[in-house]
Amino acid sequence: MDDDLPTDFQVIVVGTGMVESIVAAACSRIGKNVLHLDSSDHYGGLWASYNFDGLQKFIKEVNADPKRQLQVYNLAEKWYIEKESAQEETASDPPKKVWSQANFTSEYRKFNIDMTPKLLFSRGPLVELLISSNIARYAEFRCVTRVLTWLSDRLMPVPCSRADVFATEAVGIVEKRQLMKMLTSIVGYNEEEMNNEFKDWNDKTFKEYLTHKGLTPNLIHYVLFAIAGGTNNMPCLEGVKECKKFLMSLGRYGNTPFLWPMYGSGELPQCFCRLCAVFGGVYCLNRPIDKVQTKTVDEGKTVVTIDSKSKTLNCDHLVIGINECPKDLISPEPAESCDISKAVFITNGTIMKSEKEPLTLLRFPPLTDEDNAVTVLEVGPATGSCPKGLFVVYFITNKVKDAESDLMPIAEKIFDMSGGDQTEDAEKPKCLWSLFYNVKDTSAPVTSVVDSVHVCSGPDAGLDFDRAVEQAEQIFKKICPGEEFLPRAPDPEEIVFEDDVTHGPEFQREHDDDADGDAPKE
Repeated sequence: MDDDLPTDFQVIVVGTGMVESIVAAACSRIGKNVLHLDSSDHYGGLWASYNFDGLQKFIKEVNADPKRQLQVYNLAEKWYIEKESAQEETASDPPKKVWSQANFTSEYRKFNIDMTPKLLFSRGPLVELLISSNIARYAEFRCVTRVLTWLSDRLMPVPCSRADVFATEAVGIVEKRQLMKMLTSIVGYNEEEMNNEFKDWNDKTFKEYLTHKGLTPNLIHYVLFAIAGGTNNMPCLEGVKECKKFLMSLGRYGNTPFLWPMYGSGELPQCFCRLCAVFGGVYCLNRPIDKVQTKTVDEGKTVVTIDSKSKTLNCDHLVIGINECPKDLISPEPAESCDISKAVFITNGTIMKSEKEPLTLLRFPPLTDEDNAVTVLEVGPATGSCPKGLFVVYFITNKVKDAESDLMPIAEKIFDMSGGDQTEDAEKPKCLWSLFYNVKDTSAPVTSVVDSVHVCSGPDAGLDFDRAVEQAEQIFKKICPGEEFLPRAPDPEEIVFEDDVTHGPEFQREHDDDADGDAPKE
């Protein structure tokens, strides 16, 4: 590969995380000469999805590498089942599989476990970008089927749509009218209009606003914790914006506002990498960089030189993930921020029984004033995340102490963490395996001391991909001012070849009126 790889590129991207991959695709799409490198042998970095064997390798690599522990630390893996099962099936009707560690090993390919699990709002920036760019054809999605909350010491469904609100028995008739009236005012919120409903609430909390509107404690809980995903201290206008984002995405593809990528969130960076490659981007995995230098050449132009495996590569612009970027190129140093506590659980059933296989978002309110709210995502076999009979459940919150201390109290409320007999038809699903870990929060925007070096932030603790999309577009505009960000890519049948492959493919848009493309698959 070294013999064939050119030495000069317009754009070199280091790292295949979400932000880096979007920038690579956007630059390649408009004809920039792009080289995309990653020091790992797989795509995604901290945004990756792993099968079970790959996850075991990841855990070993982190535990053995002090440098990796600057990003991911406090890993605590635990099995709650035997290494070998005495019997494969029970006499119950229908038969229920008794899982062992050996079963996991034999079916490891059926797992897709995310390091950065996230949802897409149906009308959010990423969905709109996937549609307008035609990258949606590279991915499949499933609708989140239900939103839950923790209320009165048990799990409760959250009425999302108007039909849900009027069908639920958990909310009285008067409450329903209050709720619909308040939600209507939130949908009509426009921050540019100074004389809106919320003009006097800048310095107050969202809970104070909801109380002022006469909502009952139950309704305040639903709106504040489940819909806005907030806490008692959430600023009013932040709560209004989060609620509006939720409400505006209702009804587009399903009964909730959310989509989940088939085979995990780690598929999405690869979709953008695929588009980059289609338009000529060159990919080299397992390719660490040794050194980054900058030099000024004719007319004040800065060229970035990187050394990778004893080969020197030059570019006009370097796009690099914050964990790969030399510290002397970052200015100022990112402010200290709260790290992220995460956990992954594999269970033998869903957290709340359902007629059909559920895909669940649970926003768990803080247990005490010192705690943070916890986002819980539960995905099953229909998403390509795990073998039949199992569920994968993710916990994400801002760190207070460490991942296990922050998240185990929630796990104990919704799972049976004792191990024991898997065949019992218990109310709580049994936890078969768990992994707790902390991740350094590198999501704050970072600038470089050199204009031609663009540093990409890492994943945040948020529910969606909005910040990653926003940052990728900002970086692209610095590299390609005045150019369109990810214009629609043609379908295969729209490609017209001229002179066979001598001059490469020229692309022709046959249907200008179809610029919106197709909705993401469900």
